[in-house]
Amino acid sequence: MADKKIILITGASSGIGLSTALEAQNKGFTVIFTSRNIESNDTLKGKLVNGSVLKNLDVSNETSVKNLFEFVKAKFGKLDALINCAGFVDPETMLATTLENWNATISINLTGTFLCCKYATNFMKKEGGTIVNVSSTAGLTPRPGWGAYAASKSAVIGFSASISEELSEYNIRVFVICPGRTATPLRKILAPTEDPHTIMQPETVSNTILFCLTDEAAPLEGQPILVRERF
Repeated sequence: MADKKIILITGASSGIGLSTALEAQNKGFTVIFTSRNIESNDTLKGKLVNGSVLKNLDVSNETSVKNLFEFVKAKFGKLDALINCAGFVDPETMLATTLENWNATISINLTGTFLCCKYATNFMKKEGGTIVNVSSTAGLTPRPGWGAYAASKSAVIGFSASISEELSEYNIRVFVICPGRTATPLRKILAPTEDPHTIMQPETVSNTILFCLTDEAAPLEGQPILVRERF
């Protein structure tokens, strides 16, 4: 593409984030792969093309988020899309859930989404852009034993709908993806005995995320987009 697009992806060291980052590179995008310790990932270093980079990021830490976007501004001068894939889960019943567990789940899944959206908007509001937040079907239907996770993902849906309206004046489009059962490390924690070959693969979700970066996706903005496969 003549004007190379710059995409920042959180949680890009595994699962849906990694799959999306690699497919985006295949499509010619320059990708900023981020996660907590991704800069030491030698395997991923060997897969970088199109000027893509690896950057450490703690989405729950505002200073870490702020520093990342300052780096992006200095190195690339623009940001076309933000894809929030970073996630955390430690499933427990409500009575067994500690405040530490609750706070960790909310701070990564929800607060991290908020912080990245805030700093991305400050960067993108002059030229517009696209934000894709990854929620879950767990945010739409009951999940006994996953209360903290379900609450965080439900909140991401509401937050995304709200800022979709709010950011329209800056020509920033906001999408929220709700994948069903997907073969990721996070899903393995939620369902440790499940055969990952019998459920949806990350590439299916990645294709939907990247579709949201096209003009054809406009009618889907601001509403939960369910991504599921039937087996």
